[in-house]
Amino acid sequence: MRLIAWALGIAASLSIIFSAFVPGYIHESSELLGMWSGIYGHKNELGYMMAWSAGVFLHLALSGHRYRWLMWALCGISICLIILSRSTTSLTILLTMILLLPFYRSLKKTNYKLQVILITSTLMFLMISSILLLNNADTVVGTSGKDLTFNGRSDLWDLVISKILERPWLGYGFSGFWTSNAASKLRATYDWASNAHNGFLELLLELGFLGFLTFAAGFVRFFAMALTRIISVAKKPEDYWPMQMLIIIVIVNFSEARLLTPSWNWLMYVTTSLSLTVEYQRNHKKILVN
Repeated sequence: MRLIAWALGIAASLSIIFSAFVPGYIHESSELLGMWSGIYGHKNELGYMMAWSAGVFLHLALSGHRYRWLMWALCGISICLIILSRSTTSLTILLTMILLLPFYRSLKKTNYKLQVILITSTLMFLMISSILLLNNADTVVGTSGKDLTFNGRSDLWDLVISKILERPWLGYGFSGFWTSNAASKLRATYDWASNAHNGFLELLLELGFLGFLTFAAGFVRFFAMALTRIISVAKKPEDYWPMQMLIIIVIVNFSEARLLTPSWNWLMYVTTSLSLTVEYQRNHKKILVN
């Protein structure tokens, strides 16, 4: 996390300096006028990266590290950049992480039966909330300045799903669809689409249901290790980070295709999954020795 903090701290500092003092780092096109892009070139990219940054520095600051004041300062800068980028997805990620912190703490302090009740209640709450949001989608989406097509994404998703069903088991191959003849009609309709704008649909499109199930198996295993860390190992808020990271990945990949691609999200997923696996094996070995 300290290595991540160094990288994101430098990125946040450079983004606010360049956008504030150097021309060309704030969008000038009519549809994105005045939105900050930082060193990333697009307001959504800046927002996503600052959501990661705010999350990392928030957890490190709450964990009481030596330079706590610096952690809070960089967390504040990251939040300011999210607001200036006007990325609603990134703001949703940040609010979700903050709201989940008390839940993790209560989960740690309860016994096994209460843990099961808490997890079940949370899942039921999420299901009920999803149903309510779907039933009132016009009102909820309208307040954020969006429309129900998510800037045309939902219409694109309908066509992508039809293409997935044409090759359901193995898909079109890794990075094989958008340069193939099968995508020509879709690209003609949506000339801005270079991917499915949904990480899970993109995975199904490229690797089919077999590839998706392989990924899902690893994801469930990662989730179980992250949850075990909260319940059995966690001493500071920074120990909640692996679970928070999974939350970020799910939210981001709802509107962007960032699975199996060379991106910060995938780098964090792979490295943290490997770290948790190594730690789990080390702890399991100690138990066997004892």
